[in-house]
Amino acid sequence: MANVQYENPILHGFYPDPSICAVGKDFYLVNSTFSYFPGIPVFHSRDLVHWEQIGNALDRDSQVSLRGNDDHEGIYAPTIRYNQGTYYIIADHETTKNRGGMFVVTAKDPRGPWSEPRFIDAADGIDPSLFFYQGKCYFAATHDNSAGPKYPGDKEIYVAEYDLETGQIGDTTPVWQGALRNVVWPEGPHLYHRGDHFYLLIAEAGTSHQHAMTVARSKNIFGPYEGDLDNPILTHRFLGKDFPVKNVGHGDFVQAYTGDWYFVCLGSRQCEGYVNLGRETFLGRVQWEDGWPVLNPGIGRLATHGELNLPSQTVPQLANKLTFETDKADLRTLYLRNPYRDHYVLDQQKQVLKVVSSLKSLASMDSPTFLGIRQSTMTGTFEVAFGEVTIPNSQVGLAVYQSHTHFVTFMISEADGQFALTVTKHLDDQETVVETVTCPEMPKKLILKQHGQKLSFGYFDEAIGNYRWLATQMETSFLSTEVAGGFVGCVDGVYCYGPEGQGTAEIQSMTTSDSF
Repeated sequence: MANVQYENPILHGFYPDPSICAVGKDFYLVNSTFSYFPGIPVFHSRDLVHWEQIGNALDRDSQVSLRGNDDHEGIYAPTIRYNQGTYYIIADHETTKNRGGMFVVTAKDPRGPWSEPRFIDAADGIDPSLFFYQGKCYFAATHDNSAGPKYPGDKEIYVAEYDLETGQIGDTTPVWQGALRNVVWPEGPHLYHRGDHFYLLIAEAGTSHQHAMTVARSKNIFGPYEGDLDNPILTHRFLGKDFPVKNVGHGDFVQAYTGDWYFVCLGSRQCEGYVNLGRETFLGRVQWEDGWPVLNPGIGRLATHGELNLPSQTVPQLANKLTFETDKADLRTLYLRNPYRDHYVLDQQKQVLKVVSSLKSLASMDSPTFLGIRQSTMTGTFEVAFGEVTIPNSQVGLAVYQSHTHFVTFMISEADGQFALTVTKHLDDQETVVETVTCPEMPKKLILKQHGQKLSFGYFDEAIGNYRWLATQMETSFLSTEVAGGFVGCVDGVYCYGPEGQGTAEIQSMTTSDSF
C-alpha cells in the first residue's frame, strides 16, 4: 500500500494545543476547548492524516462547570497518554467562577465514557502533562519562576512524581525556564524518553507571532536539563508577518509503530493579515540527529504537504449537512458553556431540533441558546434550514461568534405579519445595526458566505426558488485574534434570543461547505 500523503492543517478551524499518543497502530489526539461545551474532542486515526472524532472527554455537566467563564478561560492544553489498558487525559480548568485547577480523567475506551475528573490539589500553574516510564508516572506543568518572577511571563517548568492510586503529586522540582534569555511563557511541557535521555519539549514566547517550540534533555528526569543548541527547533517568527501560517508552537511528539517519529503542533492560517479561524492542528516529521530532534529536516518550517511512512487509511466521510435524525448529537457541535438542556428539544419523528428562546445573550458569560460548529474556511458558506418558527417578541437566526464582545448576528423577527431580517455588528459594548430588510414570509433558510474578510448574508426566497443576498458585505477582521484577542477561533451557529420560552424554532439542518 502506498505511503499516505498529507496536507496541512490536518484539522481545520479552532483545534489548538494538540496532544497525541500511539497505541499499537492507532493514534489518538485531543485539543483545548476553553469555555465551549462539550470539552476536549477526542480524535482517532491510523495514518495521522485522516482523523475521525470519536468522542468528547468532557460531555457531562457533572464533569465540568463553565457558566460564568470568560471566553479565554476554561479547559487548557489537555495531554493524552496511554498506560496498561487505561487512557489518561490531564488538563487544566482556568476559571475564577467555578471549580478550577488541574485534573485527570480516564477511560478504558477512548470513545468514552470518560471518568469524573480527579483534581490534583497541590498542582499550580497551567498546561499539565503525564509521562509513564518504567512503572512510574510523572507530572509536568508550568508555573511562576520559583525564584520570584521578575517580569510578566517569567515562568518555569516543574516536574513531580504522580501517584496513580491517590491522584496526587509528590514534591516538585523546577527543571527548565526555557531556551532563550528572558524567555516568556515557557509552557506546554511534554516528556519523552529515547536512548539515554529524557527529552522535555515545550512552547515558549506566548501564543502569537513569536510562538516557538524548544527542547531540552537530561539523563535524569528531574534534571539538570540542557537546551538544544539549535533552539528553537520550530517557529515561523523568522518568516515575517505576511507568511501564510503564523503563531506556530505548542506541540507533541509521537512514535509510530514503524519506528518513525512525527509531531503535531498548532499554527494559524491568516487571511488578508488576520486570523479568524483560531489556532489549528498541523503535522510534520521528526528526525533524530546527534541525539536531538530535527523537525521537518530540509524544510525547517511547517510544510504545506508531504508524505509519511504509513499506509493510507480511510475514515467515515464527514457529512457537510448536520441533521437531527437520531438522539446522538453530532460530535462537532458546540454550546457556549454548559447548555440549559430544556432549550434544545429533539423531535426524532420530525427530525428537527427545536431551540427555545432565552434572554441570556451572546454578550453574556452565561449560556445563551446557541448551537454552533467551528468555522473552518475563509471561503465557504454556513446555511441553516428551518421548520416551524414561532417568534413573538423574539428572534432567531445565525451568528458568527468569536467572543462575547466580538460577534455578528443575522436575525429574523416578526411584527404585524411582516418578517424583518437584521444584520448587527457587536463590538465591545456597541451594537450597530448594519442592514435590515423585510419579507412577507418566514424565510426557510438563512445563509452566511465568507469570502476572504468579507461576510455576506442571504435568505431563501420561495417565490424565486433561490437566495436573495443583502447589500451588506461586512468586513470581518474585527472577529480576528489580532483584534478580539483570546485563544479561540470563530464559531458559526444558530441563535435564539427573547423572553424565556416565548420563541421557538425548529432546526432541520445545519450545512457547512467545508466538512473539516
